[in-house]
Amino acid sequence: MSLGIDPATEQAAGWDGREVESSADHRGTDWERRYGRILVFSDLVVLAWVFATAHVIWATSLPPGLNRPFGPGPVIASFTLLVLWHGVLTVAGTRDFRVFGAGPEEYKRVFNSTLVVFAVIAFVGYMIKLSVPRTYVAVLIPFGLILLSLSRWSCRQWLLVRRQHGEMTHDAIVVGSIEAVEHLAEVIGRNVVFGYRLSGACVTTPDPPTHVAGVPVLGGVDGLTETVAESGTNAVIITSSDAMHPDMVRRLGWDLEGHDIEIIVAPSLANIAGPRVHIRPVAGLPLLHVEQPSYRGARRWAKALFDTVGSLTLLLLFSPGLVVLAIAVRLTSAGPVFFVQERVGRDGRTFGMIKFRTMVEGADGMLADLQPDTGNVVMFKMRDDPRVTRVGRFLRRYSFDELPQLFNVIKGDMSLVGPRPPLASEVSAYAAEAHRRLLVRPGMTGPWQISGRADLDWEETIRLDLYYVENWSLVGDMLILWKTFRAVVSSAGAY
Repeated sequence: MSLGIDPATEQAAGWDGREVESSADHRGTDWERRYGRILVFSDLVVLAWVFATAHVIWATSLPPGLNRPFGPGPVIASFTLLVLWHGVLTVAGTRDFRVFGAGPEEYKRVFNSTLVVFAVIAFVGYMIKLSVPRTYVAVLIPFGLILLSLSRWSCRQWLLVRRQHGEMTHDAIVVGSIEAVEHLAEVIGRNVVFGYRLSGACVTTPDPPTHVAGVPVLGGVDGLTETVAESGTNAVIITSSDAMHPDMVRRLGWDLEGHDIEIIVAPSLANIAGPRVHIRPVAGLPLLHVEQPSYRGARRWAKALFDTVGSLTLLLLFSPGLVVLAIAVRLTSAGPVFFVQERVGRDGRTFGMIKFRTMVEGADGMLADLQPDTGNVVMFKMRDDPRVTRVGRFLRRYSFDELPQLFNVIKGDMSLVGPRPPLASEVSAYAAEAHRRLLVRPGMTGPWQISGRADLDWEETIRLDLYYVENWSLVGDMLILWKTFRAVVSSAGAY
C-alpha cells in the first residue's frame, strides 16, 4: 500500500490533480504483463533498426573500399550497446505499470535512460581511449529517441482504443462520502485514457442510495475488507474522509496482502500535478508537501528560449504556405489580409494578436445581433457564424488562421503553449480565480485547443487553463504541441 503521486497532467496528465499511484508490490494483471511484453519487443525492434541505420550511414560516410562498420569488432560493440540501452530502459522503469498509457513520465524516463547510456559510453570511451565515430553517435541519439517515442506513442494509441471499448482497464472500488464518489466518478469518466473503471462504491454516509453517479453501492466501510476481497476488483481508491481512520486503511492493506489488489489514496488536492507534490514521512505518517507554482527564474527563461527557437523554425517552415493563404484571403473577400485584435496577455497587459482575416469586413459591428449557441457564457463562439467567409471557414477548420500568431510569439506577447488569449470583455467577466490565467503568457495552443476547443463550456475551459498555469513544464508543452497536430487534423470544436 502506498500514498503516491501520478506525475501526469490532465488531458496531458492526471485525474484533475487528484494524486494516485499503484502499490509498490503490484505485480500487474494479465493484460498489463502482456502489454509490457509488447513494449519489450517493440523497443528491441526499434533499437535494432536504429543501430542498423547508424551502421549504414557510417559506412556510406567513409571513403570507398573501407568496410570497417561491418567488421566483427564494431558489430559486437553495437550489439553490446543495444543490449545495454535496452537494459537501461528496463531498469529505469520505462515499462512500469504506473507510467505506461498516459502522462509524460514514460517519455521522460525514455529520454533520461538514453542520456544515461550515452553518458556511460562517453565516460568509458574517454577512460580506455576508445574513438567512437561522430557520425555514428549523431545518428543513434536523435534517431533512437524519435523512434522510441513514436513507438511508445503508437502503443499508447492502441491501448487507448482498447480502453475506449472497455478493455484493458482496472476495475476499482471507491471508498468515501457520496460527494467524493460523485467527483471521482466524473473525473474517471472523462479520463478513460488512465484505464480505471468504477465497478462499485463503499460510502461512509449512513443509509446510502443503491447507486451513486451510476456506480452501484456495495455497502459501507464496515466489512470493507470482505466486500473488496469478494468483488474481484483490481483496485481500491480511498478518498479523503473523516470516517476512514488511518488504522482502518492500514488494516485494509494487511488484509489484502496476497490478493494483488492496488490500494490507491486520493487526497483532496485538485489541479496539482505530481512534480509539485512530494512525500515526506514523519514518524510513519506520509505528509504531502505541495510546492508553490513557479513563474520566474530559469524555467521561465527556458520556456522563452523554447518559444523563440520554435516559432522561428515554424515560421521558416510554413512561410510558403503563409504566402499562399494570404493571397487566398486577399482575392476572395474585401478587406485586409490580417485581422489584428486587442487581447489581454501576461499580467493584464494588452497586445495586438495577429490572425488571418476570416470574417467579412465590419464583422465586429454585427456582433450585437448574434446570440451565442453554446454553453460558454463568457467566451462567445457561434457554430454557424454568418460573418465567416468561405475561405475563412476553411482556415478556421484547420486553425490556419492562427499561424500569423508566430509573429506574436517572436515578439514576446505570446507563447507557443499557454492559456487561450482572452478579450478584454472576457477578462472583465472573470471570477477571481480566473485571473490566474494571466500569470503566464497566452499561447497559440494549449489545453483548450486539444480538448474540444469551442465545444467546451466556460467552466471546463477555465479548469483546463488554470491546471496548465499551476503545473506547466517544457515536457508538458511538447506533449501539447504534439496533441495539437492531432486536434487540428480532426478539426473537432473548430468553427
